Amino acid sequence: MLTEEQWLKIERKYGKLMYKISHQISGDTAIATFEDNLQDIRLAAMEAVIGFTKQNGGENGKFEEFWGSKGFDQYIKTCMWTKKNNKGAKITKKAPILRGTVSTDKEEVLSLSCDAKSDVGMLFEEVTCMLSPTQRDIVQLVVKDPTFIKPSAKINVKRVAEELGMSWFEANKHIKNLGAILQNEL
Repeated sequence: MLTEEQWLKIERKYGKLMYKISHQISGDTAIATFEDNLQDIRLAAMEAVIGFTKQNGGENGKFEEFWGSKGFDQYIKTCMWTKKNNKGAKITKKAPILRGTVSTDKEEVLSLSCDAKSDVGMLFEEVTCMLSPTQRDIVQLVVKDPTFIKPSAKINVKRVAEELGMSWFEANKHIKNLGAILQNEL
């Protein structure tokens, strides 16, 4: 556990680097705001101190003993940059899912009406005209039961195939074609 004095030392020496790293994590602000990124980088720095203390069976000693050493300096910077890269990779992985979405922190979005003839409803009607009956069935399955979508944001082809009574390959073909029509990898 870090004391307040130890954290202030880290903040003074690495604070600007933490801000720089936090600004470099980009993507959807709903999942990666600057403040969230900064907190994640700060936690990575704290965990780096704990990890460095435990490293090599505790040979590095306590904070006061390794503070200012080249080894610790490299270690804490590596931990912060690694945190940035891991978070950035997750955001990149989710980017196709989040493409075209809007933030709900804007008043205009919250005040949109949800009547049947809204622009979204009309757009959905236009798209369904381009779908085959099987593709419409797949869309209805996923809309009614979102558990058909795996944590990786891909549609669970096996479950769709079982539900619609078709082979995995046939279901996969329909899902890929549907993804091409919607311009989104499903």
